[in-house]
Amino acid sequence: MEDNGNFNGAEPEKREVKVDTHVSKCPTCGANLVYCPELKKLRCDFCNNTVDIDLSDYAEEIDFRKIIDDFQGWGDETRLFQCSNCGARTIVSKKELSPVCPYCGTSNVVEEQDIVGLKPNAVLPFLIGREEAGSRFKKWVRKKFFAPRAYKKSAKPENLHGNYYPAFTFDSNTFSSYFGTLGEYYYVTVRRNGQTHQERRIRYFNVSGTYSYFFNDVLVYANRSRDEKYMSKILPFMTDYAQKYNENFLHGFSASQYEKDGTVCWQEAQERMKNYLKKAILAQYRYDVVVSLNINTSHNNVTYKYMLLPVYVGHSAFRKKNYNFYVNGQNGNVAGKTPVSAAKVSILSIIGAAILAGLGVLIYFLAT
Repeated sequence: MEDNGNFNGAEPEKREVKVDTHVSKCPTCGANLVYCPELKKLRCDFCNNTVDIDLSDYAEEIDFRKIIDDFQGWGDETRLFQCSNCGARTIVSKKELSPVCPYCGTSNVVEEQDIVGLKPNAVLPFLIGREEAGSRFKKWVRKKFFAPRAYKKSAKPENLHGNYYPAFTFDSNTFSSYFGTLGEYYYVTVRRNGQTHQERRIRYFNVSGTYSYFFNDVLVYANRSRDEKYMSKILPFMTDYAQKYNENFLHGFSASQYEKDGTVCWQEAQERMKNYLKKAILAQYRYDVVVSLNINTSHNNVTYKYMLLPVYVGHSAFRKKNYNFYVNGQNGNVAGKTPVSAAKVSILSIIGAAILAGLGVLIYFLAT
């Protein structure tokens, strides 16, 4: 099992925050500094002066029992907007005068209410820049078989911006006791009506024992469900190298707050752990059938990090419709939607039908 993030979230608690953080000033010219992923430094876009960032201050695990007691808000005033075009809910700093929907690119957003949320304690900085993210998108599009040829030639990233997505990671020492009944196939030769046949039977046997395992950084996405299926396709995120939350990494980027809190994500993480433990326990035996398997697991020394994951979000337009895509800000993996060529789908369906028909004819002649 990989402990670096192949885990998804559950039904979201409707809560999201997108904030623009405070700015740092260039010591040379006084302009705003932004975080540069390529240099891993703060850089002034006006005079190109750079300022170092400490990359050795790694995030620490927090005792899960403190997740409610240690609530600490962002401290920034925010506004909640809803897009009239696609319905997405986004929250931005009150300093931003003209918010734009990050999902469809429209400026037709309506203010709803103010909202605040829990502040993260860990962040995975962007390691690739916006230009590289756009290049990765173009390479990804060219490999999409069902995308129309015209789209592959014209596709370009639009409204591409870096956003930190929320997630909780959990560590846990587990001790499990189990018992159950498994079955293994075996075959016997029987004779009926003067002919011999192989007959399959099942030999049942009981199993029991204990199993210990340490889970490291089980990652559960805490953002909206509409993004979740794509986020899982751009894994992995190198969560072991998460930095202690430092707003310097967010200069020039935005960040979203969780929609489901740590306690909800912990329930989802336990389900992921349970599924892994079942597979690991069964892997110790040779079996063909699982009649029953009861597992009782205790969790000890549970810790968490509330972490921000680096993701570039953008869309590409084709025939007056936008197709969203996501780029992992660390490794450049891409996922998203593309238009589908009806002609290619039809051709593939015809080929598939022809193959099935050919197999049917072959089986008929072999049988006769």
